[in-house]
Amino acid sequence: MGLRLTKLKNLYYGWILVIMAACILGMQALMFYGRGVFLIPVTTEFGWDRGTLSGAFSIFLLVSGPLAILTGRLNDKYGPRVLLTVTGLLLGAGCLLMSQVSSLWQVYLIWALFMGVGTSCCIIPIMSTIPRWFTRRRGTAIGITSAGFGLGGVIWPLVAQELISAYSWRHAFFILGLIVFAIIIPLAQFMKHSPQRIGLKPYGESETVEYAQSPTSATGGLSFTQAVKTSRFWLFGLIIFCLFFCLHVIMVHIAPHAVDLGISLMLAASIISILAGTSVIGRLSTGFISDRAGARLILSVCLSLLTLALVWLLFVGEIWTFYLFAVITGFAIGGYMPLEILIVAELFGLKSLGMIYGTIMIFSALGMTLGPIIAGTIFDMTGNYNWAFLICIILGALAIFLSLLLLRYKGKKDLAISG
Repeated sequence: MGLRLTKLKNLYYGWILVIMAACILGMQALMFYGRGVFLIPVTTEFGWDRGTLSGAFSIFLLVSGPLAILTGRLNDKYGPRVLLTVTGLLLGAGCLLMSQVSSLWQVYLIWALFMGVGTSCCIIPIMSTIPRWFTRRRGTAIGITSAGFGLGGVIWPLVAQELISAYSWRHAFFILGLIVFAIIIPLAQFMKHSPQRIGLKPYGESETVEYAQSPTSATGGLSFTQAVKTSRFWLFGLIIFCLFFCLHVIMVHIAPHAVDLGISLMLAASIISILAGTSVIGRLSTGFISDRAGARLILSVCLSLLTLALVWLLFVGEIWTFYLFAVITGFAIGGYMPLEILIVAELFGLKSLGMIYGTIMIFSALGMTLGPIIAGTIFDMTGNYNWAFLICIILGALAIFLSLLLLRYKGKKDLAISG
């Protein structure tokens, strides 16, 4: 009966999907925001270098990037329910297996196979499904959905650190794995591909929609082949690479960096939580504003804030300086997240949104993979992160410049132009 639910009285089902998607992304956030909390206890027990373990934590991103093309295509055709169920099964199993590891190769295998495949089945399907349900207030819907990821980033680093302190990092992984099963798998059963497939029309759409109408035929835009031949595809991809390189240097190494400077483990974990909490404000704000001002202009603003925060990071020392960094960075990063799928839809349309978005995510996977490994290796060689942060500042400045170039495209007017 529940699986046949399409709408509650006086509440459009698309908004129900938004809340459920936000909860799923909140759980997925554990794989991103929680990695830095586990870095020190795991390396301490096994005597591994930070760069080596960072590579294991990052390998799932390298795996999930290419797979995102496939999952995007599958979501375009079949919808998110099965893919998100796979996410719950794999991420939960991966956490349980992490509680039993004894060798580095096992960590690499778990994060590549379980976390990598699980992640590829989650973010792309969710973020390419929600836009199909809204023609009006699309930015707001994406902002609320994306805010779930930020809220997860507030909760799970502190929960993980508390579990590690009270029990051990192994028990923490085991308990978190059970929570993943309990949250993601049930919610996945209620996720729907598009309003057209259940006899509804997108929120804000005035014309009637026939049940048999194909969701792709009802939307305009470029095909996947047309999109990858445009210069704006590669331009936006390079911006994403720079951004996610910087983002995941921060996510993995900011807590260890704080501990190296004399900050306690719990306070170091709280830096990540403050960053994630502030990101919720950014996600909600830019999602709402983009409905009025356009996503690409706000992108340049967010990249500028992030780069300024990275400059500030060179001078942090006391806990309040870390908190200020976390607030600025969190707002900038959170503000960017809803813009990502909105910009893809704006530049290429909805026709092949999932597959195009999945392909673009290869750039983010490369950045997320290389950033933590390079930063960890620099630390192992020099004993600090200064050169890693300088590299991030340079990439941030490059991303700002490229985002200004991206403004010259005229959105819908360019959808029929390949180049």
